[in-house]
Amino acid sequence: MAIMDALPDMDRKLQFFPADGNDPTTLSCEQVGHYNEKGYLFPIDVMSGQEAEANRSYFDNLMSMAEDTGLDSYSINGWQYTCAGVYDLVMDGRILDLVEDLLGPNLVCMMTHYFSKQPGDGKQVSWHQDASYWHLTPSKVVTVWLAIDDVDESMGPMRVIAGSHLHGQIGFEHSTAEENNILGQTVMNPEDFGNPVSFVMKAGQISMHTDLLLHGSEPNRSDRRRCGLTLRYMPPDVRGRDRKHQQAIIARGEDPSGYWQHVERPEGDTVPDRQKKRG
Repeated sequence: MAIMDALPDMDRKLQFFPADGNDPTTLSCEQVGHYNEKGYLFPIDVMSGQEAEANRSYFDNLMSMAEDTGLDSYSINGWQYTCAGVYDLVMDGRILDLVEDLLGPNLVCMMTHYFSKQPGDGKQVSWHQDASYWHLTPSKVVTVWLAIDDVDESMGPMRVIAGSHLHGQIGFEHSTAEENNILGQTVMNPEDFGNPVSFVMKAGQISMHTDLLLHGSEPNRSDRRRCGLTLRYMPPDVRGRDRKHQQAIIARGEDPSGYWQHVERPEGDTVPDRQKKRG
């Protein structure tokens, strides 16, 4: 039986909120319209080849830190509060300019995650909607996926179902062990909701998608790594589980309500305490 809400303790408003495309400053009106209709934009050139190489080297260092702590290639999740380099990517003005055209001038970030599929990695990401996982309401999160490596069809690129975000929340099932799913939810028969599109990208490019867009990825069957960094942005009227306040990076503008408590840039790069080895 399909599950509609894995978070029954929280009253959430799960529907697509279209971007106002009347006066964008960085995106075109056509791009904003495409985002509203299809639920995504890609590829968008953001960083130079030199910057992409620096991003790759930086991730290699983070991966070494993770391995030294006994963590795997999917464990660099939420490190923006303890790693200055991840924090700086969250705050990159070129990315914020693009997101502002979709969400408005006030931008909050409380989630980042490197998804690094090693060569020959047998894991996949089953079809899902991000909003089904998160203790957030309303569903206004835009995910920026920054390509750390080049991504081609053989590497298990992210695939999305165009227009699926217009169906609201879609029922899912808990993933089986046989799926070898990195996450824990699976939407069955995704083709019932639209046509799949593969995000083939170059390092330094980004994609953007709404939190109700169905997406997933196949295993990386190539002999090359496929890594991308997700940066999740939302306007400050979004609320989390705590009714009084929560911590996040106020990446641009402000939160007039004071609900989101700004986290300052960390010094250096460290593994979060919650993921360090004990004893």
